[in-house]
Amino acid sequence: MRRLALLAVALCACAGIRDALAPAPVGKPSGRAGWLVYELRELRFEVPATWHPSGGERRVAFESPDEMARLEASHPERELVDERACLAEADEKLRQQAGAFERARRHPTRVAGHPAQALEGDQGGWHVWAFAICDGGVQYRLFFTAASPASPEALEAYRALVETARIGGQA
Repeated sequence: MRRLALLAVALCACAGIRDALAPAPVGKPSGRAGWLVYELRELRFEVPATWHPSGGERRVAFESPDEMARLEASHPERELVDERACLAEADEKLRQQAGAFERARRHPTRVAGHPAQALEGDQGGWHVWAFAICDGGVQYRLFFTAASPASPEALEAYRALVETARIGGQA
């Protein structure tokens, strides 16, 4: 739990003061009962309406009512030259983070219809999924963690995140 807390602090440290002081993000009805669509720049995704939102312009976070699952979505301030540079940076960032996890697995994938790098692993009783998604030179990061074993509600939220995430257009 201590490592997870340190990782969360490190991720939160990347958020600007502007995000820390911003009002909580507001979702829009998704068309599915009990779910809301949130936007972060061009990234759109669904989250259960019961999850508590926080964050701002560059980073948003959502916590389940039982505090046993959490989702964070962010995008760095700087854009990279192109998709190739974005994917290289994503691979390096997740490679660095993989050392903090047990049974870590990294691989290329597609999320939100775009190329991405993925990291999955365990840390102190929590299961973690992390994605770095590239839309040209813009990188989006998704971090989803749930107490292990993950509850059916947490797994449903994770599946919905991966299935509904879109860059541009509607989620």
